[in-house]
Amino acid sequence: MTTETQKHLLELPNAFAELDPLITFLRAARTAAVEIDCSTVAAMPSRCLQLLLSAEQQWRSEELGFAVTHISETCRNSLTLLGLEPNRFEDEVTA
Repeated sequence: MTTETQKHLLELPNAFAELDPLITFLRAARTAAVEIDCSTVAAMPSRCLQLLLSAEQQWRSEELGFAVTHISETCRNSLTLLGLEPNRFEDEVTA
C-alpha cells in the first residue's frame, strides 16, 4: 500500500472536457490517499462531480485520504448550480 499522497491536476477548461485522465488517475491510485487539484477547472460538469463524489465515498470507506483542493470561484459557482454547498470540499484533507 502506498503511503504517499497521489496528486492529480484536474484540467477542465470547459464543461465538455474529457474525464479519461481523471479516471485513469483514480484507478492507478486505488490504494493511496489522493489530492485532486482544481485550480485549472473553469466549470465543473455534473459527470465530473458525480465521479468525484463517488470516488470520495470509496476512499473514505477504505479510510484513505481524499481531498479536492484549489477550487476556483467559477468552480464553486458550478458546485452551487449542481446543488452542493460552494465549500463542499473545503475542509477535506488527505491522510
